[in-house]
Amino acid sequence: MNPEGYMSIQITRTDGTIIQVKFLQFSGGERHIQLGETALDDVNDTLNIRADMLSSNDVMDYLLLESVLFNSGLSVNLEIPYFPYARQDRVCAAGQAFSLEVMTRLLNINSFATPTSLQKKITVWDCHSQKTTDLLKMNTRFNEVINISPADIIQKSPSLVDIITSTNTVLICPDKGAIDRTTMIAESFKNANQPTIICCDKQRDPLTGKILNSKVNATDLTGLTAVITDDICDGGATFIGIAQELRKLNCERIVLYVTHGIFSRGLDVFDGLIDQVFTTNSFPQQPSELLTVINFSTGN
Repeated sequence: MNPEGYMSIQITRTDGTIIQVKFLQFSGGERHIQLGETALDDVNDTLNIRADMLSSNDVMDYLLLESVLFNSGLSVNLEIPYFPYARQDRVCAAGQAFSLEVMTRLLNINSFATPTSLQKKITVWDCHSQKTTDLLKMNTRFNEVINISPADIIQKSPSLVDIITSTNTVLICPDKGAIDRTTMIAESFKNANQPTIICCDKQRDPLTGKILNSKVNATDLTGLTAVITDDICDGGATFIGIAQELRKLNCERIVLYVTHGIFSRGLDVFDGLIDQVFTTNSFPQQPSELLTVINFSTGN
């Protein structure tokens, strides 16, 4: 559920003017939107929409908004920082849904009744896998699909850059699936002090997703700072397991960077294990001494 007062969808014209929109819910649970009187005046304009889809209501609100805009002949540049269902990018066991495919088809359910020229660009932040952008290109009619890299986001935080480029820092890759992502982050600092990468192995239960065990492929990290990087932190089990192993290897400091901080179990789960956490504003965050929020924006 979104925090009180949090606006999940923000719309601006190309000149920066904010378009007012009301989101309502009827007694039966149905969602309803109402745009301001002048919102549809300039049909030659391209609207910039940031949609933080953190609940099913947010998804429905966007679909209703999209219907209004496309039917009115307006083009859109759409930005979805955290793409819903990106983690369900395959079927892991019988009886499961391919949720990401459903979401990409649903997202542009209105678009196939409108000219391709009305749909401009869709931008996501550090999506879980290449499958997200592949399906967006396949199932939607946006002219351009952009995935913002974690390296580009990290560069917006001078304090995190200083930590990563320190001579006593190593980058921790949480699992085999994140090797390319972690390598890209490391190589973005090749003109500075490119950090060494240390990979981890973990085992999951394919039915529950529960972490069974974690292993850091190193023998001694005495005096070093370890920066764990990943796209999402939900309950934090992956990072708790890795941090416990890093402590056994005598790490002096442990830092966690995740693009999307869900933190469903709060940040207290990291007490005594992780010294500092960095994340973006893709999710609203509660203030914490442990947490640094990178206020990222593409500006469309």
